[in-house]
Amino acid sequence: MPNAVKLRAEQAARRYERIVADYFAEGGLAVLCTDDDSFVRQLKYALGALRVDVKTVLREVADYDDVATLAAKIADRLPVPLLVFLERRLRQTACLKTVRTLKTLYGDKIRLVVTTVELSRDELVLTHEIGADSCITKPISANALVEKCAFAVRPNNQLGVLFDRAAALLAAGDLDQAARVAAKAFEIKPDSLKAHLLLGDVALAKGDHAQAESHYKDAARAEKLYIEPLKRLVEVYTQTGDDAKRLACLTRLDELSPLNFERKAVIGEAYLDLGENDKARAFFEEARKVVGKVASDMVSDALMEMAKRIGERDQETALRFVTEAIEAKGEALGPKDLWMFNNRGILLRRQGNWREAAENYRKALSIAPSDAGLRYNLGVAHAEGKDYYTALTHFEEALKLDPDLLLQGPTVGYNIATAYHRCRDLPAAREFLAQTLKRHPGYEPARRLLAHLGQ
Repeated sequence: MPNAVKLRAEQAARRYERIVADYFAEGGLAVLCTDDDSFVRQLKYALGALRVDVKTVLREVADYDDVATLAAKIADRLPVPLLVFLERRLRQTACLKTVRTLKTLYGDKIRLVVTTVELSRDELVLTHEIGADSCITKPISANALVEKCAFAVRPNNQLGVLFDRAAALLAAGDLDQAARVAAKAFEIKPDSLKAHLLLGDVALAKGDHAQAESHYKDAARAEKLYIEPLKRLVEVYTQTGDDAKRLACLTRLDELSPLNFERKAVIGEAYLDLGENDKARAFFEEARKVVGKVASDMVSDALMEMAKRIGERDQETALRFVTEAIEAKGEALGPKDLWMFNNRGILLRRQGNWREAAENYRKALSIAPSDAGLRYNLGVAHAEGKDYYTALTHFEEALKLDPDLLLQGPTVGYNIATAYHRCRDLPAAREFLAQTLKRHPGYEPARRLLAHLGQ
């Protein structure tokens, strides 16, 4: 019996070796992004043992941005999917954002393998959900590495061929033929999860929500810990407007993949829509904590997204999240982050905190001192605090930085005119009102103020 087990293992190992060797023989290419020299040596050794020309088929890059740049150049040109190995963390930065971006842009044209020293079950689920095709826990033997590569590039078996063909037909809009091809998979593997998903996708594309729901539920029953059917059901219930079922599926997904902060934010938003602000706040708080744990480099973007979802329904929480988003950036704050300060300034002004809003814009100006929009917003904050002389100083400075500022909308000229009016410079006030009405003759606030001042 031990000999039989050993024989099967050897046969499986040879099969994996053929799959990997054939992949590179067909024009495959591997991209390696890691700072782990021992893993680099192991991968080169494993490929070399298969008589693969490592220098020809392997590209080593230093960071995630280089992976994205290289993928943009070659992913669409290769005859087979591009094989990418990503270290889970490089210099305290997580790869999750890169994984999601690559999968969104290239789909199955890229096979992503995430490498890591250790990974919890929840982190593993999240990594796969974001888009990773496989995960490697190091250290790993050469044979196991070849096996992982084989599964990543997908052996060309009968089921795989059917699924790839059905997916291609679905993408091309040939829904009936896609359904027929997907259904054939049941002859090979009864109650195939992937076939149910594809048939559900076909039904959803046809607008048959009941049929789509049925197939997705069958897929969920086939594999209770698989999250993809539940995500598809969320889409069905979103389209049908069944908020209760949608929330139930989102909650179940959160139980299966508790480190997905974006989903927690979606659940929080759903509770906001139901008017259950306490439950909403709890999910947004959980999302905030998870972000810091999983991907520190994504903290700021995530907090801003959550603040956007909260909107005006809970301004206090939204303001706190925006403030934390700015603080999370730390020394990395730059001109591209000015929109965050503008959002925070708007929230502060809505709450009547004009002094804090003004201080917020001053901090932003320390990053971009020549930004006319920030200077103008600083003037608006002072005007809202009835500090019109200071407001006017900032308005005039903003116009020096950008003489075309008035073109941005009628409120700009009106606000500047109001400041001149309050500072008793009526001719200047009339001039700005006239300019505003010339471009926007229907803007009533300017028309009424000009009538009040007398022409």
